[in-house]
Amino acid sequence: MKLEYTFAVARLAKEKYLVLMVDDSEDDCLLIKMAVSKAQRLSFIGSVSDGEEVVSYLNGEGKYADREKFPVPDMLLLDLMMPRKNGFEVLEWLRQQPFDDMVVVVLSGSDQVQDVKKAIALGADHYHTKEGSTEKRMDLIRALEEYLGRSNPKKSS
Repeated sequence: MKLEYTFAVARLAKEKYLVLMVDDSEDDCLLIKMAVSKAQRLSFIGSVSDGEEVVSYLNGEGKYADREKFPVPDMLLLDLMMPRKNGFEVLEWLRQQPFDDMVVVVLSGSDQVQDVKKAIALGADHYHTKEGSTEKRMDLIRALEEYLGRSNPKKSS
């Protein structure tokens, strides 16, 4: 219990939450990066273009071995339709990993009910369709920033 309390206090005191985007669309990554840059407590640490690459990043393998340069994110923004390993496969992999406190948000072009249900069933914390307007993207980023700012969002949702 004391460790859990200590973690909650440490998370509450955190000034910036690290955001990693996993998407094969450079345009989507750029738009989200711009939106995150306007958030007070979020820091965009980079993007990777497919599921295999995010697995390497999170495992700290190869070029991602330097954790100062490639830190473990607090939030993962995950597309579903990507080459090599899609978002569903990444979610399945994440279920077996020790990233319990990392918030996983699916950002997809699909608004199909079966995709939403499957992503949530596989462990996604949130599912949002990609928005074209700058205002809607900013609303999403603000909502995610507020969610992350809670003392222990994975336990209270």
